[in-house]
Amino acid sequence: MIVEIEIDGKLINANTGEMVIAVTDREGISVPRFCYHKKLSISASCRMCLVDVEGAPKPQPACSTPVAEGMKIHTQNEKAIASQKAVMEFLLINHPLDCPICDQGGECELQDVAIEYGSDVSRFSEGKRIVAPSDIGPLIQTDMTRCIHCTRCVRFGSEIAGIMEMGATGRGEELKIEPFLAEGITSELSGNMIDVCPVGALTSKPFRYELRSWQMSSVESIARHDLVGSNLYAQTYKGNVKRVVSGDNDAVNETWISDRDRFSYEGLTHENRLLSPQIKVEGQWKEVEWDVALDFAIKGLNNNILNSRNLAKLGGLASNTATIEELHLMQKLLREIGCENIDHRLNVKDLNNTIHLKSTIKLIELETIDQALVIGANLRLEQPMINHRLRKAQLSGANITTLNVKDFNFNYKVDSHITSPNEIANTLAGVLKALIDKTKQELPEYLSEVMPSEQSVAMANNLLEANNSVLILGEHLINNAQASSISNLTAEIAKLTNSSTLNLTATANSLGAQLVNFMPNSKGMNTNEMLDADMRAFILLDVYPEYDFHHSATALNALSSDDMFVISLNSFGSELISQYSDVMLPMAAMFETSGTHMNINGKAQSFRASVGAPGEAKPAWKILKVLADLLELPGFHYENSAQVMSEVAHQSTQTHEYDTSIDLSKQTAMLETIWMHSPYQSDVLLRHAKSLSASQIGHMNTASMNASTAQALSLNNKDTYLGVPVEIDSIMADQCVFVNSNQATNTGGLQ
Repeated sequence: MIVEIEIDGKLINANTGEMVIAVTDREGISVPRFCYHKKLSISASCRMCLVDVEGAPKPQPACSTPVAEGMKIHTQNEKAIASQKAVMEFLLINHPLDCPICDQGGECELQDVAIEYGSDVSRFSEGKRIVAPSDIGPLIQTDMTRCIHCTRCVRFGSEIAGIMEMGATGRGEELKIEPFLAEGITSELSGNMIDVCPVGALTSKPFRYELRSWQMSSVESIARHDLVGSNLYAQTYKGNVKRVVSGDNDAVNETWISDRDRFSYEGLTHENRLLSPQIKVEGQWKEVEWDVALDFAIKGLNNNILNSRNLAKLGGLASNTATIEELHLMQKLLREIGCENIDHRLNVKDLNNTIHLKSTIKLIELETIDQALVIGANLRLEQPMINHRLRKAQLSGANITTLNVKDFNFNYKVDSHITSPNEIANTLAGVLKALIDKTKQELPEYLSEVMPSEQSVAMANNLLEANNSVLILGEHLINNAQASSISNLTAEIAKLTNSSTLNLTATANSLGAQLVNFMPNSKGMNTNEMLDADMRAFILLDVYPEYDFHHSATALNALSSDDMFVISLNSFGSELISQYSDVMLPMAAMFETSGTHMNINGKAQSFRASVGAPGEAKPAWKILKVLADLLELPGFHYENSAQVMSEVAHQSTQTHEYDTSIDLSKQTAMLETIWMHSPYQSDVLLRHAKSLSASQIGHMNTASMNASTAQALSLNNKDTYLGVPVEIDSIMADQCVFVNSNQATNTGGLQ
């Protein structure tokens, strides 16, 4: 219902129940505030937003006063301003005069408001209180003497992050905001506390004492560590990224970003950056100019492949974090010379047994669901922004059911079901059979022997009763022995229950790779076929075998074979890359190149380079363009990455035929190992971000198994499994080991 109110003499229409401060913000009327934040609950604790409401005995806080028909409000009259100045005087009583050394200087809300509502003379002559800082981890610096008790950080933790880690202790002058737990802040979204803090009480520890806000330039960019594509700003100074803050986009990430999106920029200045072209001459590495390195690469391709037209012996592999433009140019180069051995799916054990479920729900729609079935995912750490949306749905009454090998620590209530990897397909088959029985559908032959369990029947009932449900498949299923059947069962369940689907196995920019056909056609070989074949040459785009491949030993052996010629485009160097490569071409990393990332919604978000690449490093799309020119290939006359993306927009995506059959009889190993890199080790930039690695999440390095599995393997808590410390967990499925590692894949372990 629309009501008419008057603010400062101006008639304004507002919605019934809307708070005064929301109306003034929409109308561009300035009302000072500290505790109010549009995405947090209202606490009305700072009282800075006091306004004069006619008929009220005293000034009212605009943040907690709902509008009503005929209300007359004054934000700038004598009564309102006197009240606001009185509040400001009290806020400044204990605030330290350390603006010259405070990192919040120049973007401090207290400074801004004090200019208008403060006084140059203080009537307070007593000693100011001092609050000792707390060490809450490697990401956030605390200076709690500056705290004005707005409780934004407390409310963010309980309402958004879902973990009550900060709170108020004491009363009166002894009141202080501090962490409850000795281990400090452990949330994967903790950096947002820095953004919501209106003063310098919580600031970025990696950014401490670096620069003032006005010295930096802000460049809009896109986070590329997962399939959300959060909007952010990279703040730069003299060619270096100094800080990353969140951008606003309600359809993608609202106003929040994950810690890995916020702090990964630290990796850009790591000592392992590859800064100059290098070639291997008689087993020795030599730094050379670009023209020499490119000429060496072309001669190597000619001698090993092109002169003999033995194109079946050439392969192209790329990281799924590459931009759409980079992936497009690489596949175009390879296909122009007649090579179809192209792939980005490096970590899949069996590429004939894959998850190919199509996502049919938008990110913002996740908040509106009333039922979710999450299969094979620890969403809180693996997809924090998607988990945030699901948490909002659960708080609004949605029922979230999980089917995992381990009882992961979700930050909201879930109905958790624990099962071994080789039982997931059978459980879903039970769900499907229960649905078919209830809806009187014809029973397919593959379900004839299935006996639905109690949990399968319960899941089926929940989905049937829901009005808006979603089925979510996670990364733990990528190498499940029945991955394809799980995908097909999920699709059938979705049809019968009219559920949406969300496929989280297509991580990073995998959808972008599919868009530009960075996969082999019927004439080409996939990743695993290339590694098993007698290849003569590879072109690798930001590939790191010890982390990127399902079985790194196989990959390293293939790349290091005799008479192999390898061209590596990398942003970071490593000892292993030096061992198998013949040419190393330094490429720009994230934040250093323009390009496009496609998120889970199929939304292509383009970005420009925030800074230039260091040393002699160049954007990968430019390197690929020059290689194509030197090979005298037609159609590579691009002046910028936007022209490449324009070409992509006018091409058609090739259709891939997937096996839609369901085979529940497929034999699986007695012991299944699910190997997941810890959330801050999933791509090369994250692996080089020191503060993230020093955090609790960055330290994750455990091989979890229950007692019976440990006994069968003759292992104890102090032992290691595949080089990873053993953690015996009572809430783990039988015959399964779940590895969360902060190290490279064990080269001899996974088969």
